Amino acid sequence: MKQKSRYIWTNIKLVCTIVPIVLFMIVIYFVLVRNEIVSLSKAKLALESQNYAEDISTWADSVLNEMTIYKSMVEKIGLDNEETYEMMATSAGTHSAYPYGLYIGDEQGNYYDSSGWIPGDDFVVTERDWYKEGLAHDSFAFGEPYVDAMTGGTCVSATARLHTGSTISVMAADVYLDYAAQLVNEITESEIETAFFVTKESRLILADSDSTMVGNTLSPETDSLLYQNVNRLLDAEVIGQREVFGDNASIYYVNINMIEDTDWYFVTCMNQKVVDKNLWKIEFPMLIVAITSALLLFAVTSKFSQEMNSIRKKAKRDPLTNLWNRNGFEECIRLALEENPGQGLLLIIDMDNFKLVNDQLGHPVGDKVLQDFSCLLESYFNRNKDVVSRLGGDEFAVFIGRNISVAEAEAMLNKFIGLVHQHLDDKYPAQNLSASIGAAFASHNESYNFLYQNADKALYEAKENGKNGFHIR
Repeated sequence: MKQKSRYIWTNIKLVCTIVPIVLFMIVIYFVLVRNEIVSLSKAKLALESQNYAEDISTWADSVLNEMTIYKSMVEKIGLDNEETYEMMATSAGTHSAYPYGLYIGDEQGNYYDSSGWIPGDDFVVTERDWYKEGLAHDSFAFGEPYVDAMTGGTCVSATARLHTGSTISVMAADVYLDYAAQLVNEITESEIETAFFVTKESRLILADSDSTMVGNTLSPETDSLLYQNVNRLLDAEVIGQREVFGDNASIYYVNINMIEDTDWYFVTCMNQKVVDKNLWKIEFPMLIVAITSALLLFAVTSKFSQEMNSIRKKAKRDPLTNLWNRNGFEECIRLALEENPGQGLLLIIDMDNFKLVNDQLGHPVGDKVLQDFSCLLESYFNRNKDVVSRLGGDEFAVFIGRNISVAEAEAMLNKFIGLVHQHLDDKYPAQNLSASIGAAFASHNESYNFLYQNADKALYEAKENGKNGFHIR
C-alpha cells in the first residue's frame, strides 16, 4: 500500500513538474507565434500595398508617355498641317484611359477635339481649368481630379503646353480612373478590408472599394471614424503603416503610399479582427493538445514565412514575362557594381512601333509579343553575369556584368538587332517591329543612377538616328 502511495505521489510530483513546464512552453510559443503572425500580416499588407501603388504609378506613367508621343508628333508636324488632325483623331476611341482622345486649345480661343465634340458659344478656352493647368508645364502632368457629371466616376485632365509657334497652345485629355477602381476592388478580395485613392490637396476620393465613397472628400466631418483617422494621418503627412481606430472600436492597420508623379495617396486598411480570426484557428488546437499545438505553430510560421518569401520574389519579378522588374533589376546591378566596380555594360532597349501591335492586333497579341521578345533576350544574353529585365511597357534592360570591348559590344548588338527581325518580321510584318538600344559602359566610382542616365541618353540618340539601331556612350 505504501509502495502504491509512493508511486502515486511520485507521479503527482512528476506531473506537477512537467505540466507547468509544458504550459509555460505553450504560452511562450503562443506569444511568439502571435507576435510573428501579426508582424508578418503587417508586412504582407505593406508589400501588397506597395505592389499596387507601383501598378498605378506604372499605369499613370504609361498614359502620360503615350500622350507625350502625340505631343511630340504635333510639335514636329505643326498645327497648320491637316496631317496633325488626322493623326490626333486616332487617339479617340483607342485608349481605354482616355477614350474621347486628345484636344487642343489656344490663347485665341481656337479649339479642336479628337472625338468630334463641338463646344457651345459660351465655351471659352482660356477660362477652362485644363488650359490654365497646361500653361504651367511643358511635359504632360495630371491636374486636379473631378467627378464626371455624365458617368459619376472620377477623371483627371492630363495637360501640357505645346511648342508649335508664337501662339500659346495647350494639349489635354480627360483620363478616366477605371484602372484605379479595378485595383482597389482587386486588393480587397483577400484580407484587406478597405482600399482607396485620394488626392493630397483636395482629399477627393478617386476610387474606393466602397463605391459610395467615390467623389466624396475626406474631412474631419466624414461619417466613418476610420476615414476621419486616415485624414488625420494625411494631415500629418504620414507615409507608411500605422494603427488607428475605426467604427465599433475596431483597430485597423493602415498603410499609406504616395503615388509617384501624382499627388495621389493609396490607402489600404486591414481590420485587426481578420488577423485575430486567423490566430484563433491556431490557438484553439494549441489549447487542446500541447504537442499538436506546438507542431501547428511551427507549421503556420513556416507557411507565413514561405508566403512572405513568395511575395518578396514576386515583388521583384515582372508578372507577364517573369523577368526582373525595375526594382529587382536595380538591386542586381547595384550589387554587381559594388562587387566589380567599373565592369559591365548597361543596355536599355525599346521595341520600336510596339504600340501598333496593341492598336491593330489587340493587347493579348501585344502581351505575346512582349513574351516572345523576353524569351529572345534571355536566350541571347544568357551568360553567367547577364541580367535581363522588363522595366515596363515595351522597355527592357540588360546588364552584361563582364569586361567587354566596344568592338565586341557593337558586333553583339548588330547581331541582336538582326535576330529581332528574324524572329518578328514574319509574324508581324505590317507592324515593322524593331529594337532601339542605348548602351553605356560602367566606370569606377559610378553609381547605378548615373550609369542608367547615360544609357537612357544613348537610347534617345539611337531613336533620334531613326530607330532600329543602337548608340554606345
